[in-house]
Amino acid sequence: MSRNISLGWLMGAAVLLLLVLLPPIMGNTQLALPTEVCIFGIFALTYDLIFGYAGLISFGQAIFVGFGAYSLSSALTDHGMAFWPSLLIVLFAGILISALTGVMALRTRGVYFAMVTLAFAQAAFTLAESDVGSLTHGDNGVSITGAPDWLVGTTSQTHFYYVALAALVGSFLLLRLFVRSPAGRVWQAIRENEQRTRMIGYSPFAFKLLAYVISGTVCSLAGALYALYVGAVSPPIFSADLTIQLLLMVIIGGAGSLWGAILGAAIVRSLIHYLNQLSGADWVGNLPTWLHQTVGQPLLIFGVVYLALIYFFPQGIAGLALRFNLGRTIGPRPGLDAVEGEAAALTPGDSAPGVEPTSAESS
Repeated sequence: MSRNISLGWLMGAAVLLLLVLLPPIMGNTQLALPTEVCIFGIFALTYDLIFGYAGLISFGQAIFVGFGAYSLSSALTDHGMAFWPSLLIVLFAGILISALTGVMALRTRGVYFAMVTLAFAQAAFTLAESDVGSLTHGDNGVSITGAPDWLVGTTSQTHFYYVALAALVGSFLLLRLFVRSPAGRVWQAIRENEQRTRMIGYSPFAFKLLAYVISGTVCSLAGALYALYVGAVSPPIFSADLTIQLLLMVIIGGAGSLWGAILGAAIVRSLIHYLNQLSGADWVGNLPTWLHQTVGQPLLIFGVVYLALIYFFPQGIAGLALRFNLGRTIGPRPGLDAVEGEAAALTPGDSAPGVEPTSAESS
């Protein structure tokens, strides 16, 4: 088992080394796609936390991306704040919006939770488009100004890439710490059997809210990074299309696998990038009409590739790696068995974390 763990870490270190050496290999002008993959990798990690580990299907993850981006633009551009205090504003905004929406949405379950989060995203899109309070600048959006030159200057592509890569690695390690913690085992227990988890003394609402807030906060910070990368923010950032992309990334990579979510993000964003280039190629325009109409539709080809991936890898790429026993860290970890063991080990006077003793227990 230790050999498998060591192999996994060695493979991860090799990939990280390759990513660090990417700018000298590719050149500064070719770093747009790798930078985008790093940012979307963070988005996918946060979605995997609530979907792959806590079992929550949300269609509103774009809310946090948008609030992070607009919070940064408001602090930097509209109020002229310094860069680091602006990031603190984003952090607090992410905690606040994820806590507020989580408290309301988590009163529901299953498809109702998904619909409530979708309604939140649509409401955020409408408010941003309407420019309520002159905060979002309506359809035109707002350009990001005031960021340090070393990060967004004309010759800072390499700097920004390394910042995005560091943010991706930091997010991976942070979320890995959470999913390996006692709370992470409870999340997975809730995913497997919420009613049974409640019966052994844990509060599903409290633990799901914790996962939701952590996911939303990290996603908001990544949204601010995305705003810096794009250089502007507009209402479509709240659209459900972004959340669906994240869902596809997690499914392709393997739900319940953090590295799988990053790999899924790399696959999806690379496919979108190269299929868009393919559709605009000169030789595609010279094809017969019926073939041009097929090859020239990136979404059509993407859909075919997605169906093929799901057909051949129903548990995602991480599931395929688990099948070949390439590492113990691949795939979801047992949650219910672990928390049942912890609950059984509690003394009669103890109560499980996340739930208050009942009056009968207190008396």
